[in-house]
Amino acid sequence: MDPSVGWLWDACDVVGTIALYRLVISPAMKWGAYALGSGKFPATGSNGLYPNAAMPGHGAIRTALAFLPLTAIALTLGRTPDAPASWVSTAALAAVLWKCLTFDYDASRDLSWQRADRVLIAAIGGAALFWPQYDMLALVLLCGRLGAWTHHSKAAIRILKITFAWSVTAGIHEHLARRGAPTDDSVLLVLIGAVFLSHYVVACVSKLRLGPRPWDWVTKNRTDHLVASAYSWGWARFLTERQVRRILRPLAAVAVWLNAGTVIAEGLGFAAFLSRGLTIAAISIAVVFNLVVFATSGIFFWENMTVGIALIAALAATPAPAYGVESWLITMAVLLAVLSGLVWRPSKLGWWDTPFVARVYWTGRTSTGEVYEIHNGFMSPFDREFSRMRGYVLTDEEFVTFPLGGVEDADIRDRLNGLRLDGEDLVEIKREYGRVHRNDEDRALHVSYLRKLFARLNEGVPKSPLPRFLRWLKAPGGHLYYWGELPAYRLDRGPLEAVQIRYQEIYYQSGRQSWVRLRDELVLDVNV
Repeated sequence: MDPSVGWLWDACDVVGTIALYRLVISPAMKWGAYALGSGKFPATGSNGLYPNAAMPGHGAIRTALAFLPLTAIALTLGRTPDAPASWVSTAALAAVLWKCLTFDYDASRDLSWQRADRVLIAAIGGAALFWPQYDMLALVLLCGRLGAWTHHSKAAIRILKITFAWSVTAGIHEHLARRGAPTDDSVLLVLIGAVFLSHYVVACVSKLRLGPRPWDWVTKNRTDHLVASAYSWGWARFLTERQVRRILRPLAAVAVWLNAGTVIAEGLGFAAFLSRGLTIAAISIAVVFNLVVFATSGIFFWENMTVGIALIAALAATPAPAYGVESWLITMAVLLAVLSGLVWRPSKLGWWDTPFVARVYWTGRTSTGEVYEIHNGFMSPFDREFSRMRGYVLTDEEFVTFPLGGVEDADIRDRLNGLRLDGEDLVEIKREYGRVHRNDEDRALHVSYLRKLFARLNEGVPKSPLPRFLRWLKAPGGHLYYWGELPAYRLDRGPLEAVQIRYQEIYYQSGRQSWVRLRDELVLDVNV
Protein backbone atom coordinates (compact mmCIF):
# COMPACT_ATOMS: atom_id res chain seq x y z
CA MET A 1 0.00 0.00 0.00
CA ASP A 2 1.18 3.51 -0.80
CA PRO A 3 2.53 5.12 2.41
CA SER A 4 0.35 8.20 1.95
CA VAL A 5 -2.76 6.03 1.64
CA GLY A 6 -1.74 4.06 4.72
CA TRP A 7 -1.30 7.29 6.68
CA LEU A 8 -4.77 8.43 5.55
CA TRP A 9 -6.36 5.18 6.74
CA ASP A 10 -4.53 5.40 10.06
CA ALA A 11 -5.76 8.97 10.53
CA CYS A 12 -9.33 7.87 9.75
CA ASP A 13 -9.03 5.03 12.26
CA VAL A 14 -7.82 7.41 14.97
CA VAL A 15 -10.48 10.05 14.35
CA GLY A 16 -13.23 7.44 14.06
CA THR A 17 -12.10 5.66 17.23
CA ILE A 18 -11.97 8.84 19.30
CA ALA A 19 -15.33 10.03 17.95
CA LEU A 20 -17.00 6.67 18.69
CA TYR A 21 -15.44 6.62 22.16
CA ARG A 22 -16.48 10.16 23.04
CA LEU A 23 -19.87 10.41 21.38
CA VAL A 24 -21.29 6.90 21.73
CA ILE A 25 -19.46 4.54 24.08
CA SER A 26 -18.78 6.82 27.04
CA PRO A 27 -22.28 8.37 27.18
CA ALA A 28 -23.85 4.94 26.73
CA MET A 29 -21.68 3.49 29.49
CA LYS A 30 -22.65 6.22 31.95
CA TRP A 31 -26.33 6.00 31.08
CA GLY A 32 -26.31 2.19 31.21
CA ALA A 33 -24.54 2.07 34.59
CA TYR A 34 -27.12 4.37 36.17
CA ALA A 35 -29.98 2.48 34.51
CA LEU A 36 -28.67 -0.73 36.08
CA GLY A 37 -28.65 0.81 39.54
CA SER A 38 -25.20 2.29 40.09
CA GLY A 39 -25.26 4.41 43.22
CA LYS A 40 -25.91 8.14 43.22
CA PHE A 41 -24.74 9.88 46.39
CA PRO A 42 -26.40 10.11 48.87
CA ALA A 43 -29.89 8.96 47.89
CA THR A 44 -28.67 5.59 46.60
CA GLY A 45 -25.28 4.01 47.04
CA SER A 46 -24.57 6.44 49.89
CA ASN A 47 -21.14 4.86 50.44
CA GLY A 48 -20.13 4.86 46.77
CA LEU A 49 -21.13 3.55 43.36
CA TYR A 50 -22.09 0.07 44.55
CA PRO A 51 -25.88 -0.41 44.10
CA ASN A 52 -28.23 -0.74 47.04
CA ALA A 53 -30.90 -3.00 45.50
CA ALA A 54 -31.46 -5.70 42.91
CA MET A 55 -31.15 -4.85 39.24
CA PRO A 56 -34.26 -2.90 38.18
CA GLY A 57 -36.18 -4.73 35.46
CA HIS A 58 -36.86 -1.67 33.32
CA GLY A 59 -33.23 -0.60 33.59
CA ALA A 60 -32.03 -4.05 32.55
CA ILE A 61 -34.32 -4.01 29.50
CA ARG A 62 -33.25 -0.53 28.41
CA THR A 63 -29.57 -1.35 28.86
CA ALA A 64 -29.98 -4.60 26.91
CA LEU A 65 -31.70 -2.73 24.06
CA ALA A 66 -28.69 -0.41 23.84
CA PHE A 67 -25.76 -2.74 24.47
CA LEU A 68 -26.86 -5.92 22.71
CA PRO A 69 -26.98 -4.15 19.30
CA LEU A 70 -23.59 -2.61 20.06
CA THR A 71 -22.26 -6.08 20.81
CA ALA A 72 -23.88 -7.46 17.64
CA ILE A 73 -22.17 -4.74 15.56
CA ALA A 74 -18.83 -5.65 17.12
CA LEU A 75 -19.40 -9.36 16.43
CA THR A 76 -20.45 -8.68 12.82
CA LEU A 77 -18.16 -5.87 11.74
CA GLY A 78 -15.55 -5.48 14.44
CA ARG A 79 -11.92 -6.35 13.94
CA THR A 80 -10.60 -8.52 16.76
CA PRO A 81 -7.17 -7.32 17.90
CA ASP A 82 -4.41 -9.83 17.44
CA ALA A 83 -1.66 -10.65 19.88
CA PRO A 84 0.33 -8.87 21.21
CA ALA A 85 -2.10 -5.90 21.11
CA SER A 86 -4.87 -8.03 22.62
CA TRP A 87 -2.74 -8.71 25.70
CA VAL A 88 -3.38 -5.23 27.08
CA SER A 89 -7.18 -5.21 26.94
CA THR A 90 -7.26 -8.78 28.28
CA ALA A 91 -5.08 -7.75 31.24
CA ALA A 92 -7.25 -4.64 31.82
CA LEU A 93 -10.47 -6.66 31.89
CA ALA A 94 -8.94 -9.39 34.04
CA ALA A 95 -7.80 -6.80 36.60
CA VAL A 96 -11.23 -5.16 36.85
CA LEU A 97 -12.98 -8.54 37.06
CA TRP A 98 -10.63 -9.77 39.78
CA LYS A 99 -11.13 -6.63 41.80
CA CYS A 100 -14.92 -6.49 41.54
CA LEU A 101 -15.70 -10.19 41.83
CA THR A 102 -13.60 -10.74 44.94
CA PHE A 103 -14.31 -7.69 47.07
CA ASP A 104 -16.84 -8.12 49.86
CA TYR A 105 -20.60 -8.06 49.70
CA ASP A 106 -22.45 -5.13 51.16
CA ALA A 107 -23.64 -7.23 54.07
CA SER A 108 -26.18 -4.58 55.09
CA ARG A 109 -28.18 -5.58 52.02
CA ASP A 110 -29.78 -8.80 50.86
CA LEU A 111 -27.12 -11.14 49.45
CA SER A 112 -29.25 -12.99 46.91
CA TRP A 113 -29.17 -10.26 44.26
CA GLN A 114 -25.49 -9.56 44.95
CA ARG A 115 -24.65 -13.22 44.33
CA ALA A 116 -26.77 -13.24 41.16
CA ASP A 117 -24.98 -10.12 39.92
CA ARG A 118 -21.57 -11.73 40.38
CA VAL A 119 -22.55 -14.97 38.69
CA LEU A 120 -23.87 -13.05 35.67
CA ILE A 121 -20.82 -10.78 35.48
CA ALA A 122 -18.40 -13.68 35.93
CA ALA A 123 -20.05 -15.48 33.00
CA ILE A 124 -20.14 -12.51 30.62
CA GLY A 125 -16.77 -11.17 31.77
CA GLY A 126 -15.20 -14.61 31.38
CA ALA A 127 -16.55 -14.81 27.82
CA ALA A 128 -15.19 -11.32 27.10
CA LEU A 129 -11.69 -12.43 28.05
CA PHE A 130 -11.80 -14.73 25.02
CA TRP A 131 -14.16 -12.76 22.76
CA PRO A 132 -13.50 -9.03 23.27
CA GLN A 133 -16.64 -8.13 21.34
CA TYR A 134 -18.44 -8.69 24.67
CA ASP A 135 -16.23 -6.17 26.50
CA MET A 136 -18.81 -3.37 26.61
CA LEU A 137 -21.54 -5.68 27.82
CA ALA A 138 -19.26 -6.89 30.61
CA LEU A 139 -18.13 -3.36 31.40
CA VAL A 140 -21.58 -1.82 31.73
CA LEU A 141 -22.50 -4.63 34.14
CA LEU A 142 -19.30 -4.09 36.12
CA CYS A 143 -19.93 -0.35 36.39
CA GLY A 144 -23.66 -0.63 36.97
CA ARG A 145 -23.78 -3.58 39.35
CA LEU A 146 -20.36 -3.69 41.04
CA GLY A 147 -19.36 -0.02 41.13
CA ALA A 148 -16.25 -0.52 38.97
CA TRP A 149 -15.98 3.13 37.84
CA THR A 150 -13.56 4.26 40.54
CA HIS A 151 -10.40 6.30 40.29
CA HIS A 152 -7.93 3.42 40.42
CA SER A 153 -9.71 1.43 37.68
CA LYS A 154 -10.33 4.27 35.24
CA ALA A 155 -7.20 3.76 33.13
CA ALA A 156 -8.02 0.06 32.66
CA ILE A 157 -11.65 0.82 31.81
CA ARG A 158 -10.70 3.55 29.35
CA ILE A 159 -8.30 1.16 27.64
CA LEU A 160 -11.15 -1.34 27.26
CA LYS A 161 -13.40 1.34 25.79
CA ILE A 162 -10.76 2.62 23.34
CA THR A 163 -9.99 -0.95 22.23
CA PHE A 164 -13.66 -1.64 21.57
CA ALA A 165 -14.05 1.67 19.69
CA TRP A 166 -10.99 0.89 17.56
CA SER A 167 -12.27 -2.62 16.84
CA VAL A 168 -15.56 -1.32 15.43
CA THR A 169 -13.94 1.60 13.57
CA ALA A 170 -11.19 -0.48 11.97
CA GLY A 171 -13.66 -3.21 11.04
CA ILE A 172 -16.04 -0.75 9.35
CA HIS A 173 -13.16 0.85 7.46
CA GLU A 174 -12.05 -2.54 6.20
CA HIS A 175 -15.53 -3.42 5.01
CA LEU A 176 -16.08 -0.05 3.32
CA ALA A 177 -12.71 0.00 1.59
CA ARG A 178 -12.62 -3.74 0.87
CA ARG A 179 -8.99 -3.68 1.82
CA GLY A 180 -7.13 -6.60 3.28
CA ALA A 181 -6.57 -6.96 6.99
CA PRO A 182 -3.56 -4.96 8.20
CA THR A 183 -0.47 -6.89 9.18
CA ASP A 184 -0.42 -5.48 12.71
CA ASP A 185 -2.42 -3.45 15.20
CA SER A 186 0.13 -0.69 15.64
CA VAL A 187 -2.45 2.13 15.61
CA LEU A 188 -4.38 0.41 18.40
CA LEU A 189 -1.23 0.06 20.49
CA VAL A 190 -0.45 3.74 19.99
CA LEU A 191 -3.96 4.66 21.13
CA ILE A 192 -3.76 2.36 24.16
CA GLY A 193 -0.38 3.84 25.04
CA ALA A 194 -1.79 7.35 24.74
CA VAL A 195 -4.72 6.46 27.01
CA PHE A 196 -2.41 4.96 29.62
CA LEU A 197 0.13 7.79 29.57
CA SER A 198 -2.52 10.52 29.55
CA HIS A 199 -3.25 9.77 33.22
CA TYR A 200 0.34 10.67 34.06
CA VAL A 201 0.70 13.60 31.66
CA VAL A 202 -2.38 15.30 33.13
CA ALA A 203 -0.91 14.88 36.63
CA CYS A 204 2.40 16.35 35.42
CA VAL A 205 0.76 19.40 33.86
CA SER A 206 -1.40 20.01 36.94
CA LYS A 207 1.74 20.11 39.10
CA LEU A 208 3.41 22.55 36.72
CA ARG A 209 0.37 24.83 36.94
CA LEU A 210 0.12 24.86 40.75
CA GLY A 211 2.44 27.81 41.32
CA PRO A 212 3.11 31.04 39.40
CA ARG A 213 6.21 29.41 37.92
CA PRO A 214 6.26 25.90 36.36
CA TRP A 215 9.07 24.73 38.65
CA ASP A 216 7.45 25.86 41.92
CA TRP A 217 6.03 22.43 42.79
CA VAL A 218 9.43 20.84 42.27
CA THR A 219 11.27 23.32 44.45
CA LYS A 220 8.67 24.01 47.15
CA ASN A 221 6.60 20.87 47.70
CA ARG A 222 7.38 18.83 50.83
CA THR A 223 6.89 15.26 49.65
CA ASP A 224 8.02 13.97 53.04
CA HIS A 225 4.79 15.43 54.43
CA LEU A 226 2.81 13.02 52.24
CA VAL A 227 4.63 10.07 53.82
CA ALA A 228 4.02 11.45 57.32
CA SER A 229 0.32 11.98 56.57
CA ALA A 230 -0.10 8.45 55.20
CA TYR A 231 1.46 7.15 58.42
CA SER A 232 -1.09 9.20 60.38
CA TRP A 233 -3.88 7.55 58.41
CA GLY A 234 -2.65 4.03 59.11
CA TRP A 235 -0.20 3.11 56.37
CA ALA A 236 2.76 1.05 57.62
CA ARG A 237 1.90 1.65 61.27
CA PHE A 238 3.58 -1.66 62.02
CA LEU A 239 6.74 0.50 61.90
CA THR A 240 7.57 2.55 64.98
CA GLU A 241 7.77 6.34 64.80
CA ARG A 242 11.51 6.04 65.26
CA GLN A 243 11.80 3.80 62.20
CA VAL A 244 9.68 6.16 60.12
CA ARG A 245 11.84 9.12 61.18
CA ARG A 246 14.83 7.32 59.69
CA ILE A 247 12.95 7.29 56.38
CA LEU A 248 11.65 10.85 56.56
CA ARG A 249 14.96 12.48 57.43
CA PRO A 250 16.79 11.58 54.18
CA LEU A 251 13.52 11.93 52.24
CA ALA A 252 13.18 15.57 53.29
CA ALA A 253 16.79 16.21 52.24
CA VAL A 254 16.21 14.97 48.68
CA ALA A 255 12.58 16.17 48.28
CA VAL A 256 13.47 18.48 45.40
CA TRP A 257 15.10 15.65 43.49
CA LEU A 258 12.15 13.36 44.18
CA ASN A 259 9.78 16.03 42.93
CA ALA A 260 11.84 16.55 39.80
CA GLY A 261 11.85 12.80 39.20
CA THR A 262 8.08 12.72 39.63
CA VAL A 263 7.52 15.43 37.03
CA ILE A 264 9.91 13.73 34.58
CA ALA A 265 8.29 10.32 35.14
CA GLU A 266 4.79 11.71 34.57
CA GLY A 267 5.85 13.88 31.64
CA LEU A 268 7.71 11.25 29.63
CA GLY A 269 4.46 10.51 27.81
CA PHE A 270 5.11 13.58 25.68
CA ALA A 271 8.06 11.76 24.08
CA ALA A 272 6.41 8.33 23.78
CA PHE A 273 6.34 6.49 20.45
CA LEU A 274 9.21 8.42 18.94
CA SER A 275 11.18 5.22 19.43
CA ARG A 276 10.76 1.82 21.01
CA GLY A 277 13.21 2.65 23.78
CA LEU A 278 11.51 5.92 24.75
CA THR A 279 8.07 4.35 24.73
CA ILE A 280 8.98 1.36 26.86
CA ALA A 281 10.99 3.61 29.17
CA ALA A 282 8.02 5.98 29.67
CA ILE A 283 5.64 3.16 30.58
CA SER A 284 8.20 1.27 32.67
CA ILE A 285 9.01 4.38 34.67
CA ALA A 286 5.27 4.98 35.20
CA VAL A 287 4.94 1.45 36.61
CA VAL A 288 7.94 1.96 38.91
CA PHE A 289 6.55 5.35 39.93
CA ASN A 290 3.29 3.68 41.02
CA LEU A 291 5.34 1.24 43.07
CA VAL A 292 7.16 4.11 44.79
CA VAL A 293 3.84 5.84 45.50
CA PHE A 294 2.58 2.64 47.09
CA ALA A 295 5.69 2.20 49.23
CA THR A 296 5.61 5.77 50.52
CA SER A 297 1.87 6.40 50.93
CA GLY A 298 -0.05 3.10 50.84
CA ILE A 299 -1.94 4.25 47.72
CA PHE A 300 -1.88 1.20 45.46
CA PHE A 301 -2.52 1.67 41.74
CA TRP A 302 -2.07 -2.04 41.07
CA GLU A 303 -4.54 -1.93 38.16
CA ASN A 304 -2.35 0.64 36.39
CA MET A 305 0.73 -1.46 37.12
CA THR A 306 -0.91 -4.59 35.71
CA VAL A 307 -1.99 -2.83 32.52
CA GLY A 308 1.40 -1.11 32.22
CA ILE A 309 3.29 -4.40 32.41
CA ALA A 310 1.03 -5.93 29.76
CA LEU A 311 1.55 -2.86 27.57
CA ILE A 312 5.32 -3.08 27.95
CA ALA A 313 5.24 -6.73 26.88
CA ALA A 314 3.00 -5.93 23.90
CA LEU A 315 5.19 -3.02 22.75
CA ALA A 316 8.37 -5.06 23.12
CA ALA A 317 6.88 -7.66 20.78
CA THR A 318 5.55 -5.12 18.25
CA PRO A 319 7.47 -4.41 15.03
CA ALA A 320 9.01 -1.04 14.22
CA PRO A 321 5.99 0.52 12.42
CA ALA A 322 4.44 1.24 15.82
CA TYR A 323 7.13 3.88 16.44
CA GLY A 324 8.25 7.04 14.69
CA VAL A 325 6.99 10.51 13.88
CA GLU A 326 3.54 9.34 12.71
CA SER A 327 2.88 7.46 15.96
CA TRP A 328 4.24 10.34 18.02
CA LEU A 329 1.92 12.80 16.26
CA ILE A 330 -1.07 10.56 17.01
CA THR A 331 -0.01 10.37 20.66
CA MET A 332 0.44 14.13 20.91
CA ALA A 333 -2.94 14.79 19.29
CA VAL A 334 -4.63 12.51 21.82
CA LEU A 335 -2.73 14.00 24.79
CA LEU A 336 -3.57 17.56 23.73
CA ALA A 337 -7.23 16.60 23.35
CA VAL A 338 -7.18 15.11 26.84
CA LEU A 339 -5.49 18.19 28.32
CA SER A 340 -8.17 20.31 26.64
CA GLY A 341 -10.92 18.22 28.22
CA LEU A 342 -12.29 17.09 24.87
CA VAL A 343 -12.19 13.32 25.40
CA TRP A 344 -11.67 11.76 28.83
CA ARG A 345 -10.71 13.63 32.00
CA PRO A 346 -8.12 11.91 34.21
CA SER A 347 -7.82 13.13 37.79
CA LYS A 348 -5.36 16.03 38.02
CA LEU A 349 -3.49 14.72 41.08
CA GLY A 350 -1.70 18.00 41.65
CA TRP A 351 -1.53 19.53 45.12
CA TRP A 352 0.84 20.85 47.79
CA ASP A 353 1.57 18.40 50.60
CA THR A 354 1.18 19.74 54.13
CA PRO A 355 1.88 18.22 57.58
CA PHE A 356 -1.74 18.55 58.77
CA VAL A 357 -4.25 15.70 58.63
CA ALA A 358 -7.92 15.93 59.63
CA ARG A 359 -9.76 12.64 59.34
CA VAL A 360 -12.86 10.81 60.44
CA TYR A 361 -12.38 7.20 61.50
CA TRP A 362 -14.41 4.38 63.01
CA THR A 363 -13.91 2.18 66.06
CA GLY A 364 -15.98 -0.69 67.42
CA ARG A 365 -16.68 -1.93 70.95
CA THR A 366 -17.47 -5.58 71.63
CA SER A 367 -19.79 -6.90 74.31
CA THR A 368 -16.74 -7.65 76.47
CA GLY A 369 -15.67 -3.99 76.35
CA GLU A 370 -12.71 -4.38 73.97
CA VAL A 371 -12.24 -1.54 71.48
CA TYR A 372 -10.88 -2.02 67.97
CA GLU A 373 -10.31 0.26 65.01
CA ILE A 374 -12.45 -0.52 61.98
CA HIS A 375 -10.02 0.06 59.14
CA ASN A 376 -11.10 0.86 55.62
CA GLY A 377 -10.15 -2.62 54.39
CA PHE A 378 -12.88 -4.12 56.59
CA MET A 379 -15.46 -1.80 54.99
CA SER A 380 -15.07 -3.35 51.52
CA PRO A 381 -16.69 -2.88 49.01
CA PHE A 382 -16.47 0.73 50.23
CA ASP A 383 -12.83 0.64 51.30
CA ARG A 384 -11.92 3.60 49.07
CA GLU A 385 -14.69 5.80 50.47
CA PHE A 386 -13.80 4.98 54.08
CA SER A 387 -10.17 5.91 53.46
CA ARG A 388 -10.93 9.37 52.14
CA MET A 389 -13.77 11.85 52.69
CA ARG A 390 -16.62 9.52 53.65
CA GLY A 391 -16.88 10.88 57.17
CA TYR A 392 -16.73 14.58 56.32
CA VAL A 393 -20.52 14.85 56.00
CA LEU A 394 -20.97 13.38 59.49
CA THR A 395 -19.34 16.24 61.40
CA ASP A 396 -19.63 19.99 61.90
CA GLU A 397 -15.88 20.44 61.44
CA GLU A 398 -14.35 22.87 58.98
CA PHE A 399 -11.96 21.08 56.61
CA VAL A 400 -9.13 22.90 54.87
CA THR A 401 -7.19 20.01 53.28
CA PHE A 402 -7.71 16.90 51.19
CA PRO A 403 -7.66 13.62 53.15
CA LEU A 404 -3.87 13.23 53.10
CA GLY A 405 -3.23 16.87 53.91
CA GLY A 406 -2.99 18.17 50.36
CA VAL A 407 -4.08 21.69 49.35
CA GLU A 408 -4.19 23.58 46.08
CA ASP A 409 -3.74 27.05 47.59
CA ALA A 410 -0.14 28.04 48.24
CA ASP A 411 -1.19 30.40 51.03
CA ILE A 412 -2.85 27.57 52.96
CA ARG A 413 0.26 25.48 52.33
CA ASP A 414 2.57 28.10 53.79
CA ARG A 415 0.38 28.76 56.80
CA LEU A 416 0.00 25.06 57.62
CA ASN A 417 3.70 24.42 57.13
CA GLY A 418 4.50 27.22 59.59
CA LEU A 419 1.66 26.45 62.00
CA ARG A 420 2.19 27.44 65.65
CA LEU A 421 0.50 24.83 67.79
CA ASP A 422 0.34 27.01 70.88
CA GLY A 423 -1.60 29.82 69.22
CA GLU A 424 -4.80 30.40 67.25
CA ASP A 425 -3.24 29.80 63.84
CA LEU A 426 -5.30 26.73 62.97
CA VAL A 427 -8.54 28.35 64.13
CA GLU A 428 -7.85 31.35 61.90
CA ILE A 429 -7.00 29.15 58.90
CA LYS A 430 -10.25 27.24 59.34
CA ARG A 431 -12.23 30.44 59.71
CA GLU A 432 -10.75 31.85 56.52
CA TYR A 433 -10.55 28.77 54.30
CA GLY A 434 -12.55 26.02 56.01
CA ARG A 435 -15.53 24.27 54.52
CA VAL A 436 -18.22 22.37 56.44
CA HIS A 437 -19.51 19.28 54.60
CA ARG A 438 -22.18 18.18 57.07
CA ASN A 439 -25.27 16.63 55.50
CA ASP A 440 -28.02 15.57 57.91
CA GLU A 441 -29.73 13.33 55.37
CA ASP A 442 -26.57 11.38 54.71
CA ARG A 443 -25.71 11.31 58.40
CA ALA A 444 -28.99 9.52 59.10
CA LEU A 445 -28.41 7.13 56.19
CA HIS A 446 -24.94 6.35 57.45
CA VAL A 447 -26.09 5.59 60.99
CA SER A 448 -28.77 3.30 59.55
CA TYR A 449 -26.16 1.60 57.36
CA LEU A 450 -23.82 0.94 60.30
CA ARG A 451 -26.63 -0.52 62.39
CA LYS A 452 -27.81 -2.82 59.61
CA LEU A 453 -24.29 -3.88 58.63
CA PHE A 454 -23.04 -4.86 62.05
CA ALA A 455 -26.35 -6.28 63.23
CA ARG A 456 -26.33 -8.64 60.24
CA LEU A 457 -22.64 -9.46 60.69
CA ASN A 458 -23.35 -10.24 64.35
CA GLU A 459 -26.04 -12.64 63.15
CA GLY A 460 -23.49 -14.48 60.99
CA VAL A 461 -24.33 -13.08 57.55
CA PRO A 462 -21.29 -13.81 55.32
CA LYS A 463 -19.23 -10.83 54.21
CA SER A 464 -16.91 -12.34 51.61
CA PRO A 465 -18.02 -14.03 48.37
CA LEU A 466 -14.99 -16.33 48.65
CA PRO A 467 -14.91 -19.47 50.79
CA ARG A 468 -12.58 -19.21 53.77
CA PHE A 469 -9.79 -21.26 52.16
CA LEU A 470 -9.77 -18.99 49.08
CA ARG A 471 -9.93 -15.57 50.75
CA TRP A 472 -6.26 -15.00 50.05
CA LEU A 473 -7.39 -14.55 46.43
CA LYS A 474 -9.20 -11.30 47.23
CA ALA A 475 -7.82 -8.44 45.14
CA PRO A 476 -5.86 -5.79 47.07
CA GLY A 477 -7.49 -2.48 47.86
CA GLY A 478 -6.36 0.91 46.66
CA HIS A 479 -5.65 2.53 50.05
CA LEU A 480 -3.93 0.25 52.54
CA TYR A 481 -4.56 2.07 55.81
CA TYR A 482 -4.82 -1.15 57.77
CA TRP A 483 -2.83 -0.39 60.93
CA GLY A 484 -3.12 1.99 63.86
CA GLU A 485 -2.80 2.47 67.60
CA LEU A 486 -5.73 0.13 68.26
CA PRO A 487 -5.81 -3.45 66.98
CA ALA A 488 -7.79 -3.95 63.79
CA TYR A 489 -11.31 -5.32 64.05
CA ARG A 490 -11.98 -8.70 62.45
CA LEU A 491 -15.07 -10.86 62.63
CA ASP A 492 -13.28 -13.38 64.81
CA ARG A 493 -12.86 -10.65 67.47
CA GLY A 494 -16.52 -11.16 68.32
CA PRO A 495 -19.75 -9.25 67.65
CA LEU A 496 -19.83 -5.49 68.09
CA GLU A 497 -22.35 -3.82 70.34
CA ALA A 498 -21.51 -0.26 69.27
CA VAL A 499 -19.60 1.66 66.61
CA GLN A 500 -17.97 5.00 67.37
CA ILE A 501 -17.34 7.64 64.73
CA ARG A 502 -14.39 9.83 65.74
CA TYR A 503 -12.75 12.99 64.45
CA GLN A 504 -8.98 13.34 64.66
CA GLU A 505 -6.40 16.03 63.85
CA ILE A 506 -2.70 15.18 63.65
CA TYR A 507 0.16 17.54 62.89
CA TYR A 508 3.61 16.37 61.88
CA GLN A 509 6.32 18.66 63.20
CA SER A 510 9.01 18.20 60.59
CA GLY A 511 11.63 20.09 62.60
CA ARG A 512 11.25 17.77 65.58
CA GLN A 513 10.11 14.83 63.44
CA SER A 514 7.22 14.07 65.74
CA TRP A 515 3.48 13.56 65.33
CA VAL A 516 1.29 15.71 67.58
CA ARG A 517 -2.33 14.71 68.11
CA LEU A 518 -4.23 17.97 68.30
CA ARG A 519 -7.71 16.48 68.70
CA ASP A 520 -9.35 13.06 68.94
CA GLU A 521 -13.04 13.41 69.71
CA LEU A 522 -16.19 11.34 69.55
CA VAL A 523 -18.65 12.41 66.86
CA LEU A 524 -21.30 9.68 67.18
CA ASP A 525 -21.79 6.53 69.23
CA VAL A 526 -24.00 4.15 67.28
CA ASN A 527 -25.58 1.26 69.17
CA VAL A 528 -25.75 -1.87 67.07
